[in-house]
Amino acid sequence: MAWRAPELVAAFLDHPAPFFDSLTTVRVPSWSRGRVVLLGDAAATALLGDGSSMAMAGAYALAEELAAHPGDHARAFAAHETRLRREVGPRQRRVGLLARLMVPRTRPGLAMRNAVGRAVGRTNRTASREATPR
Repeated sequence: MAWRAPELVAAFLDHPAPFFDSLTTVRVPSWSRGRVVLLGDAAATALLGDGSSMAMAGAYALAEELAAHPGDHARAFAAHETRLRREVGPRQRRVGLLARLMVPRTRPGLAMRNAVGRAVGRTNRTASREATPR
């Protein structure tokens, strides 16, 4: 990024209201209240595309639970949450680790993250070339 750093710093300094977002996890005791239920990364913080997958899986599971408990949305919501928390719990625990790896606080951490990113990029390019039919 050294070649873009001056441009990025200048854009940041010239912008009237720069915005930064942190990688945080908000845990709520319940994913529903009344007739409202949270799905996907609204219910549980996700990184690297997990939110859309969790939303689809959650919507499907919610539909199944609503069908299994006709006329009783409270029971359906509770069953949905019990069912999905088993899967979401480990993902939420990984969010903290991934956030520390993706946004390191030290120069050595930044160097490590960048080295891993380059290595993964090389591995992906090699795998893509090997998978391409000739």
